[in-house]
Amino acid sequence: MPNTADKKWLPLFVLAVALVAWAALFAAGAYFEIGVDSPRHDLRKPLIIMGAMLTFLTLWGIALWMRSRRK
Repeated sequence: MPNTADKKWLPLFVLAVALVAWAALFAAGAYFEIGVDSPRHDLRKPLIIMGAMLTFLTLWGIALWMRSRRK
């Protein structure tokens, strides 16, 4: 049976996975954009989106880790 600490981090893990899935959806949309002329498949756009999400989740994780150490 999971202990209390595992139950505390489970919703945050689920939220992080949902944010990554959401960013992946946006990244796919940016890659497969439907333009008026012709679709342009530029790999930089999804990399920027996923990099921004990775940066956000990293900073969020560091903030949560620092908060848990303080308590």
